[in-house]
Amino acid sequence: MSWENEVFGRSVWGVPVYVRIGSGMTETIRGPEEGLGYLLNRWPAEHGKHYGLAKLACVGALVNLGSLKIAREAFKAAAIEVNLLA
Repeated sequence: MSWENEVFGRSVWGVPVYVRIGSGMTETIRGPEEGLGYLLNRWPAEHGKHYGLAKLACVGALVNLGSLKIAREAFKAAAIEVNLLA
């Protein structure tokens, strides 16, 4: 599985992360740009210890100082922590 993918100039994860807030629709997070946007704009008020790490990892991946794989795993851990993983 390749973690270093690019679609239309945007870095994407080899496998998306699926999240859902409450009983809402499942949303697909395809990479660190979408992940960071979700963390900053859609995340519930509840933030666990993985939230900050996920933000840092997504930013790192976006500026090529971090790994896409680590960003995905950090985002997924944050989603699990607050019961958002679909």
